[in-house]
Amino acid sequence: MNMKYITSGLLAAMIVSSTAFLTSCADELEVGKNIDESVYSGIYENNAYLRDGKSNLVSKIVELHGETYATTVKMGLSKTPNTATSARVKIDAAYLETYNKAHNTDFALYPQDLVTFADEGILTVNANTKSAEVEMTIRAGEDLQEDKTYVIPVTLSDQSSDITIKDEDAKHCIYLVKDMRNAGDTYKGEDVVKGYLFFEVNGVNPLNTFSFQLENGKLMWDVIVLFAANINYDSEAGRPRVQCNPNVQYLLDNNETFLQPLRKRGVKVLLGLLGNHDITGLAQLSDQGAKDFAREVAQYCKAYNLDGVNYDDEYSKSPDLSNPSLTTPSAAAAARLCYETKLAMPDKLVTVFAYGQMYGVSTVDGVDVSEWIDIVVPNYGSSARPIGNLTNKECAGVAMEFHLGIGGNLSSSTARNLMNNGYGWYMGFAPSPEKYSSIFNRLTGVETLYGSQIKQPTIFYKKDDPTPYKYPDDLR
Repeated sequence: MNMKYITSGLLAAMIVSSTAFLTSCADELEVGKNIDESVYSGIYENNAYLRDGKSNLVSKIVELHGETYATTVKMGLSKTPNTATSARVKIDAAYLETYNKAHNTDFALYPQDLVTFADEGILTVNANTKSAEVEMTIRAGEDLQEDKTYVIPVTLSDQSSDITIKDEDAKHCIYLVKDMRNAGDTYKGEDVVKGYLFFEVNGVNPLNTFSFQLENGKLMWDVIVLFAANINYDSEAGRPRVQCNPNVQYLLDNNETFLQPLRKRGVKVLLGLLGNHDITGLAQLSDQGAKDFAREVAQYCKAYNLDGVNYDDEYSKSPDLSNPSLTTPSAAAAARLCYETKLAMPDKLVTVFAYGQMYGVSTVDGVDVSEWIDIVVPNYGSSARPIGNLTNKECAGVAMEFHLGIGGNLSSSTARNLMNNGYGWYMGFAPSPEKYSSIFNRLTGVETLYGSQIKQPTIFYKKDDPTPYKYPDDLR
């Protein structure tokens, strides 16, 4: 092989290539032209954000069952600082107006003299770490009104010069406080596994919640669902709406008789919503359709003094995609509905039955699912799984169907499994007094969870009748 010709060829090729490169650069570069530096903005900033330290949530519901509630407020940073840096947290009373306007709410400011921060609220992030926490104590007061939501808007201030706060959302953490001191019959401890129960209200009185009582006097079920209202198409308005059958509507119209007695003892009462054999569905609403429907759900909860909603994606037909309120069924559409619902009623529970398309997307508009879903319950015989920043604490680890007698049981071994794996909930569906004998035999693990056995039932309630009857004598 002749190295002379190879060397000459390489040299010629390099000359041609260099000429082409210089010509190309000359065509693209303009000497003296200003460079748009906006695309690089923020890359050197250390952005701060505020969260509740216990839950890592921006918006945290706090229930006062005692005279004090303690938590921490956490400041996180997007980068690890080279040296220690700091900021301070305090109450931003003026922000409440902005918050209420954004959520169309009328929450009151929690008395500021009942809130204290340790170390004067100063948060110091040491070098080579990315967060710091400071203790916050909320005290109860004599003038607090029951069944009212108060807000503690906590904000960052006096931050070091190397800390950047991107916007008002990053700057604030919201605590939604409720006085539950006189409604504590369900309260069995802050971190215990809790009970979540669906009532088929077409045939069963939700006051039968009171049949399930522990030997220590506490009620077993923490949350009940009125199963179920529906999402249906309103042909006159041309949009989806909440539709209540006569049985659901009767309970809502008489909620002081059938629902508020439960709430006064600490039971959360949710409105169940379900598809109903038409073109609308909980997982097939457009962005605007989801926003509109969520606002209607929030109005129902406010008007009838309910504690939230359960969404169940079943029994819907294919949508009419020419309707601007509807879209192709998807988990993303279902997530959007949950997100919009939480925006519309931030102090209420947004819960889902993990079935169909109702559950599976972990972020909406960059906001994690933990901010807009509170509880996830599974199909019978299975356990719910967390996504995003959710944990087992927000999931039911067992689901029992009482009418058909299927699904798991709340046995002692199941109870230990729930506790060992950090589950926050167990679920029951469709209890009725006629089935009490078999139902109560499935709940022996209550003692493992709470250190107190479940009492055998002595009372029950007939449909649409607030009178407590003797069990089992008055069953017939």
